[in-house]
Amino acid sequence: MSASYVLHCNNHIFWHANLTRTYMPPKDTRAAARRHGVRNGMDEREVKKVDSGYLGKDEDKSPAGDESKKSTTPKGIIKAIKLETLPNQHQKATPEQILEYLLSDAALQYCRPDDEARDIESHRADMITYSSQLLSPFEELLCAVVLSRPISHRLGLRTIRTILNKPYSLRDPLAIKTAGPKKVLKALEAACTQHKDKTADEISLLAEAVSNNDWHNDLSKLRAQSKNGVESEREVLRRSVKGLGKTGLDIFYRRVQWQWDEAFPFVDARTQAALGRMGLPKRAEEIEKLIESRWTDLNSGEGDGHDLETRKRRVFVVLLERAIGADLEKKIDQVLNEASKL
Repeated sequence: MSASYVLHCNNHIFWHANLTRTYMPPKDTRAAARRHGVRNGMDEREVKKVDSGYLGKDEDKSPAGDESKKSTTPKGIIKAIKLETLPNQHQKATPEQILEYLLSDAALQYCRPDDEARDIESHRADMITYSSQLLSPFEELLCAVVLSRPISHRLGLRTIRTILNKPYSLRDPLAIKTAGPKKVLKALEAACTQHKDKTADEISLLAEAVSNNDWHNDLSKLRAQSKNGVESEREVLRRSVKGLGKTGLDIFYRRVQWQWDEAFPFVDARTQAALGRMGLPKRAEEIEKLIESRWTDLNSGEGDGHDLETRKRRVFVVLLERAIGADLEKKIDQVLNEASKL
């Protein structure tokens, strides 16, 4: 029998072979069947269809004499795709492969916006980005305030790049207060972001809150006052920082937990959903076990210069960030495809 095709016809998909004589009964056999009334349950009209090799509907046949409408292909057939031409699907990647790939430099292209990579290439390699740099607790809090606004992931990261880098460099409370509200607003205008006025007010108020409470850039005094209790810290931040609600606090603690061990391990609901779509464990304890089981093979370089436990916490955070980044960029399939090749 000749090569099989998938035919899409009248909203049905069915298997069919090329209409050749290789599977039609010989003419003398068909003639004998008609002579003895053997039709295999078909009426005479259907038998004639088989004899002629035409299996379409009667109404599909062109009127006699209309040569332009005659066709040996049934009208309902839209296309035929050879099975041999279908692309090979990637084998399912294991959680270990996904972990290893996500922590590699190669994965970063799928976990951040394309314009971020272009900015780094066009400007300078030392550009501070939310996706790849180690940030101070204050910078993380500032980023959480920005990302709490109802703007896209891509626009939020562009805003962060603009305010943290030159010529604005709004990286600590003193820099923000020295710049003043007008320069903060100018930075947001340069980022072409949305809700500029409100975001500028919230950034200025954040700097005021940190300065007035004498929390400094590492927010260490906040932790001391809260006696390293996460719920107490969250409540103080919620009351002190305008515009910082549950979403912003989840973003902040997801990122800062490698530095604040009292918050570790923490996985927010949004990141759990991304991990699930990625095929990774969603519970914090299971992620810890996965990292521990592959630790000697990871060599991620994350958190170099810190003690072993801090480095493991840093890898935990990077894994969460890469997973949610790929999800927000809608590039999970690309990540899984590359991971399956390891």
